[in-house]
Amino acid sequence: MSVRLETEHLILRPFEAEDAEAVQRYVSLWEIARMTSRIPHPYPDDAAAEWITSHESQRASGREHTFCVVLKSAPEAPIGACGLRFLEKGNWEIGYWLAPEHWGRGLATEAAKALVVYGFEKLEAEALNSGHFVDNPASGRVLEKAGFAANGIARQWSEARQDFTDSNRFLLTRETWEKARSLNEETGA
Repeated sequence: MSVRLETEHLILRPFEAEDAEAVQRYVSLWEIARMTSRIPHPYPDDAAAEWITSHESQRASGREHTFCVVLKSAPEAPIGACGLRFLEKGNWEIGYWLAPEHWGRGLATEAAKALVVYGFEKLEAEALNSGHFVDNPASGRVLEKAGFAANGIARQWSEARQDFTDSNRFLLTRETWEKARSLNEETGA
């Protein structure tokens, strides 16, 4: 089943084979890879195409829901990726990356908010987890704007750095999300 999400400025859609070149170019950048836990650096040739090929089986197994982030004004040009990964019953982790030229424009927050709604409404999550390496505070602001609250610090492996790095962990429970949503509806916010 192909899922497509829309926000004010973005479309989150399944990746297509044609997206591999852009993904390969972006995730090969140290400034992106070093801020993720699972992207190696240097990024292997043709790894983007293999990664995209894996999405359908991951979605079908219920383990991972990965989306290509594109601007509504340029839906053929990937600018990033985001998704939800199953951790354990009712518990999912969200992640995202955007091309550097799109940083600081609120687009990661738009994508994260769309993932939150998808996680709670479609995947029936009870809790959403995320985190960011301590040297990436902008990602923490994205998570806070999406409703997450800081939940401690953990050591997390970074494939690009080939080392454990301190990670600020964040949590958003269904209860907290529903209360905030009700409050926003009441106040018209």
